[in-house]
Amino acid sequence: MAIIQNISEALNQQRLYVRLGILLFIIVIMCGVFWYFFWSPKTEELKSARNELQRNEAKLREYEAIAKELPRFEQEFKRLNKEFEEASRKLPQEKEIPGLIDSIYAAVSASGLESNTFAPKPEVKKNVYAEIPIDMKVYGTYYDLARFFDRVSKLPRIVNIRDLNLSQDKKKSSGQKIVLSAAFTPVTFRLLPPEPTQPVTKGKKPTKTKVKEPVKEPEE
Repeated sequence: MAIIQNISEALNQQRLYVRLGILLFIIVIMCGVFWYFFWSPKTEELKSARNELQRNEAKLREYEAIAKELPRFEQEFKRLNKEFEEASRKLPQEKEIPGLIDSIYAAVSASGLESNTFAPKPEVKKNVYAEIPIDMKVYGTYYDLARFFDRVSKLPRIVNIRDLNLSQDKKKSSGQKIVLSAAFTPVTFRLLPPEPTQPVTKGKKPTKTKVKEPVKEPEE
């Protein structure tokens, strides 16, 4: 108390502008302490909170845009799923492949064509389906080929014609009758069954085989 009283008496003895300067200095020091220990940290927290709020608002706008498009995505998914199911019904099962190949071969004679080559090839597996190609070469008129392709297009399963190569067979052609030699590859498809997932066994670690080091012979 004596120290505070002595300081107060010393200040009272000073001139007014000196006391005002000391008071102003004390106020500046107090403001600096307040800014450094209280206002500055709160400003950083407020800035960080504003940035976090802006990020959350951006995410919210993104989620709202996705939510608005969700019904359209659901309709599109249903449409694609329906198309996939319809296409799957047109793909033969594995047991139906021989019958389909026989139907293609029967369409050759039914269309008035002469078969030269009819060789089913090994299937080619893709991601979810397999292709079954057939090497074919036939002889006939343009209208015979048109009837054959029409019959194939009306089969209950999907059959594509690839690598069509047409040329006139001069040996079989006579007068106004032009006989064509047609080489092509009919390709049908089948869905592959889903691969079974292998269960993961827990608690078992792969055993490591230790390699024995060669025994060094003593030097002579």
